[in-house]
Amino acid sequence: MIHLANEKLDEREVERLLETDHPMVARFTFVPLTVTTNQISFKLVIEPQAGVKYYQQRDRYGQRIQPVLRTLTGNEKIGEAYRRLYVMSGEIYAENQSFFPNQEFNDLGIGSALYESQERLYDALGVKRVELYAVSVGVYVWARQGFDFEEGSTLWEVKKGFTRFLRERELPLPREIQHSWDVANHRREIPMEGYPVGKYWMLRHASTWHGYKEMDNPLFRGVAEKSRQEMHIKRKERIAG
Repeated sequence: MIHLANEKLDEREVERLLETDHPMVARFTFVPLTVTTNQISFKLVIEPQAGVKYYQQRDRYGQRIQPVLRTLTGNEKIGEAYRRLYVMSGEIYAENQSFFPNQEFNDLGIGSALYESQERLYDALGVKRVELYAVSVGVYVWARQGFDFEEGSTLWEVKKGFTRFLRERELPLPREIQHSWDVANHRREIPMEGYPVGKYWMLRHASTWHGYKEMDNPLFRGVAEKSRQEMHIKRKERIAG
């Protein structure tokens, strides 16, 4: 059960909100860790759906490989995410603390599906804002999920670095860079070593950053929705059923 501020969800409702249509996932299991009057820490465990065939895109170290057809046994450790909900000034906030994925399951849309289900839970609780610290591939992934730079200095450094990178290669510049996703989504038809140019730059050159998402702001939500639609198309190509 979750009971924060004036919001309350029982176990069955939490389970329903965390349902997913991702064919490789049986469920996202909610496990409470620390519960107090004003906050709850929990983890979400990704449970595999036995019997599903998929094309493995990465090795155990996260490096790209020639796609290999695999079948889930149901015993795989796909990953788990740690989160915190807390009350401040009568409003509920969320913190995405960490995510520990099995690298062999990258590029299959599982992380995106996890966060999509997680946001339904946040919406049901009326979460006002979500905060995180983007590291590793998260510097790109979280931008695609509608998280923006918390600090103006980060935006300035990213704008300067990305603009210089494009100019040196005589590639088209964005009309403006005001948000993290202006870089992540820039001219996705332009490839750079197999990646869209914005993704390539963020993975190779962007520093870690503090980010946030305003849950009631359609601008933040619209960015994530577009990314998820693209991922739904890609996962159809990578999951055999």
